[in-house]
Amino acid sequence: MTNAIQIAGLIPKFELSDRMRKAREVAGLTQDELSERSGVGRATIARIEYGKGTPRRASLIALAFATGVDLHWLETGETPAGNSPDGGSECAIRDSNPEPTD
Repeated sequence: MTNAIQIAGLIPKFELSDRMRKAREVAGLTQDELSERSGVGRATIARIEYGKGTPRRASLIALAFATGVDLHWLETGETPAGNSPDGGSECAIRDSNPEPTD
């Protein structure tokens, strides 16, 4: 008989490489397309996605803007809502065409 360990609310920790790849995929871009859109070299994007080295913050800013994800999330893995008990009601992806507010 095996003992099952149940951990409620376990959230896996994703590394920068995982978050970068997911941001690119959600934006529907190839590495070449992201490079063109962000001005960051394709080799730099590949190194980030493979977890090689530490990218410059300017590169992360450009990549977050080009993919539409929150910079803080891309850098840290934390959602904009932080560590709220409900997991955060905010989405990590910005609306690329927000409606004006009154």
